[in-house]
Amino acid sequence: MRTLSKLCLTMGAIALTACTVLNKDRTPGPRQTCAPETVALMKKLSVEPGQRGTLTLESSQPGGPDDYGVYRQGPLTSRLESDVGGLPAGTLVEGVLWIDMGKVQAHYTQARLPDGQVHPVCLVLGSSAPGGIYAEAGTTPSAITLPKTAPVTVVDKFE
Repeated sequence: MRTLSKLCLTMGAIALTACTVLNKDRTPGPRQTCAPETVALMKKLSVEPGQRGTLTLESSQPGGPDDYGVYRQGPLTSRLESDVGGLPAGTLVEGVLWIDMGKVQAHYTQARLPDGQVHPVCLVLGSSAPGGIYAEAGTTPSAITLPKTAPVTVVDKFE
């Protein structure tokens, strides 16, 4: 009976260690929320969940809109190339970019309109919630290769 108990304890410890190692390999995303006040303000600006648009991930990247760029995890300022509800093309949106299991995520939480107004927002990289686009082959956490132009979607919560 004692041998069986030791075996069970050993197997349990191995399983927990494996889970811990797997979680360490996964890059955690930022903990962000979309406050009810932000959702209410977006509604006043005619920015509704589900609306979509296109943005340039980082205008400082060389090349044209059909080219690819190399990005890093962390803060990101992108430019809307199309209107998204009441957010006009040319609006700068600020957020955080990260890679999770081969899918690149970005949550945008602030919009700076061309006239200088700043508003909180809830936008995700990708054409639908919860967001994300797949990275190109050869991507690493320190060098993420993506198209320069990508879809963006308005959400009422970050998942």
